[in-house]
Amino acid sequence: MKNKERLAGRLIASMYVLGLLGMFCVVIGIHFTRQSDTVQDGVSNYINISSDWTLDREGTMQADLGRLGEYMDEDTGILSIYHRLPDMKGDESLVYRSKDVYTKLLVDDTVVYETNVYDSKFYNRSPGNLWNVAKFHADSSGRLVEMQIYMVYDTSAVTVDSTLWGDKTDIILTFCKDKLFGIAVSLLMMIIGLVLIAFDLMPAYIHARKHHGMVWLGLYSALIGVWSLIETNAVQFFVDDMRILQLIDNMIMILDSMPLLLYLNCEYQIFKFRFMRLFCYADVAYILVSATMQISGVNDLHGLLPGAMLTMVVSCVTLLVWVVFRLKNMVKGHQPILNYVLQLSGLCSLWISALCEMMRYSQSDHMDRAEYLRVGMLVFIICLAVSSQLETYRLLENGLKFDIISSLAYSDGLTGLGNRTAYLEQLEAYASGETGISKLGIVFLDVNNLKKVNDNQGHEKGDELITVAARIISDSFGKLGKSYRIGGDEFCVLMTGLGLQDMYERGLLEFQKLVDEANKAKWYTYEIQIANGFSICDMIERQKIDEAVMAADGAMYANKKMLKSRAAKSV
Repeated sequence: MKNKERLAGRLIASMYVLGLLGMFCVVIGIHFTRQSDTVQDGVSNYINISSDWTLDREGTMQADLGRLGEYMDEDTGILSIYHRLPDMKGDESLVYRSKDVYTKLLVDDTVVYETNVYDSKFYNRSPGNLWNVAKFHADSSGRLVEMQIYMVYDTSAVTVDSTLWGDKTDIILTFCKDKLFGIAVSLLMMIIGLVLIAFDLMPAYIHARKHHGMVWLGLYSALIGVWSLIETNAVQFFVDDMRILQLIDNMIMILDSMPLLLYLNCEYQIFKFRFMRLFCYADVAYILVSATMQISGVNDLHGLLPGAMLTMVVSCVTLLVWVVFRLKNMVKGHQPILNYVLQLSGLCSLWISALCEMMRYSQSDHMDRAEYLRVGMLVFIICLAVSSQLETYRLLENGLKFDIISSLAYSDGLTGLGNRTAYLEQLEAYASGETGISKLGIVFLDVNNLKKVNDNQGHEKGDELITVAARIISDSFGKLGKSYRIGGDEFCVLMTGLGLQDMYERGLLEFQKLVDEANKAKWYTYEIQIANGFSICDMIERQKIDEAVMAADGAMYANKKMLKSRAAKSV
């Protein structure tokens, strides 16, 4: 079962990244293929405008801009509305927002403004959500302006609103000032996302959690932040290609549910449930199909958004059910519940803000579809992030305690090298085939005259001799393998890799050099004498390793006798 979960997690994450790359390819394709074009007759559009516009040139039939779709001629896909300009002393501008429509402005049947957008085969069909700015000179005072609206999708998607007349700069500054809170919240979510991703890459975090949940939560936060920023409609004033913003907005709505699901799997292993694996497979398949359809031109992302809404609802419901279930069990077990209370609080904030947004949107189409939702999203992300960091802190704390205990269990207290337990477990790991090595080099070492130093100079000097010997072994053979103190005056070094004989000989030269330097300098009140022996195990089997250990031990004792004999002759 765990293999299925791991495979599902890797496959779903890989498919999601592939879908993400597909969406990215759409944006790149647009960059290299787009070209400036103007609106063509016959293209449908979506409008929502103010009460000063009429349906006829005479001004007798007032246009209800909330019902523009009803006025639209579905055969031609074109609607005209009219407005007579006021008296002007200087140049003034007509600024209005249009959504999913193309527009033209005509004065005396002469086109003075039309939707000017970049074109590319990878774009959605509509120009998206854009601000139109048409400048009029004083000689246009009192003239009749005709706005032609071209339908793109259907009559239910016709919007032109926020029709403003006056100084263009004042209009833009006033609007951006009104949206300052939404912009700040959006930027904060993007920053939080980047911080979470950076935090996940910290070695301490990887060591503690051993998964990348924060990367997925950070990606989710960053995507939501970008989407929220686009939804403020303020950034449209400063981007010349409005159409790309609409496409990115749609892409994020399709992409942003999967990072949340991958985060849930990292934190709660939701892929152990078959339903969740199947749902996630369906979601990433939907993302891949969406990218393919957009690239091929079969359908655009705007028509695929209902699937995005469904996956987001299922994702949030899944998290809600899981948190409530876990919280209930934690309360019964009298366990700490702070993490789950935080998550539940974030979910409640998200659901309440989403409900308010749906109620507001059901009454009429609003310019900013995320006015309430972005605050709920921000609280939701912060609650999840804080919850995860509290859990990380707990894991780090437990991991530190484990590392200390493990260090005490496997390290020699005097020298800091591995102890006999660590040495035996390493040999067992080699013998069991866990490490996959093909050859093993074994160096046995023994410190001569330790008993003599202990008896004549005291145990403090004896400990110093062991410490000095350990440092020499670490600085020579220890650079080539793992060093252990396996007895009172016995050491061992285990080496792996190719060219073991050459490695041993290089280590032996450095070893002898360090011993000679210490004795010639007379840094210590005793002579340092360390015997060594070496053997190679060519076949990694338990019996062969035991034979190699015995061979190295035998070679070491032969060297020990030779060193003692040489010392006796010199006396």
